[in-house]
Amino acid sequence: ADRIEYISVDKKHEDSAKTKSLDLSQSEQTIAFIKEFKPDVLVHCGTHSAMAYKNNFLVSFREDTNVLENIIVALKLFPKCRLVFFSSSYIYSGMPLDKSFTEDVELHPKHNFGIAKRIFEQVILRDHPASVIFRLSSVFGPGNALHPNAVLTLAQECKDNGKLTVWGTGSRMMQYIFMKDVIEAIIVSSSIEPGIYNLGSESYVSTADSAKEIASFFEAPVTFLKDKPEGETLPHMNIDKIKKVIALTPFKEGLKQYLGEIKGAQ
Repeated sequence: ADRIEYISVDKKHEDSAKTKSLDLSQSEQTIAFIKEFKPDVLVHCGTHSAMAYKNNFLVSFREDTNVLENIIVALKLFPKCRLVFFSSSYIYSGMPLDKSFTEDVELHPKHNFGIAKRIFEQVILRDHPASVIFRLSSVFGPGNALHPNAVLTLAQECKDNGKLTVWGTGSRMMQYIFMKDVIEAIIVSSSIEPGIYNLGSESYVSTADSAKEIASFFEAPVTFLKDKPEGETLPHMNIDKIKKVIALTPFKEGLKQYLGEIKGAQ
């Protein structure tokens, strides 16, 4: 296989052979670094989380805007560089829950995270057309999760305590994407048409159903705390467009593989 020269950038990690410690909101340093590396592909997945936007919109938006501006300014010298940006299914927040939405639907996001991501999408497509934007559903799979989702939280409780607790009745509907498929999407991003792609699995499952799958795997009892609030349900994303370029892992298949890794980890 061909060798790919790469470097990762993270403000929370020390410099190493393949990691650059850099705060991307620092204009001069960021622009100089990108100009020096001369990337053919730049994957930007460094925005704040949905929870950060919910709790402190302006602080999160200000830093993420500065970072995106620095990246786009630097890429003026590399117009053919494929910018890969991770947007979110929160883009569809506020849309009817009884429909499935394609990438070209008119949007009116109500969640802070969705509002910010929509602005970033528009800026990217306007100023750097050679970009691919992936609207991510809830990602699960191997790796270090800074903000664990429902799958990891429930599985870890099963492993550590031999039981599983669900807030509410478990009626929240979720669309997931397996980490392997996210990596596959990044790999093909340089060879597909620029634009926006919904990135999720075919399944649209309730928290109750996914909890029961996880509990069954660990042979653990499930308790529903019906007086506790549940998370927000987002509409289902139509994934016909991404299915034309990668093969997606069925949710239950990916879940079984991931739970096996969690169970076997020390």
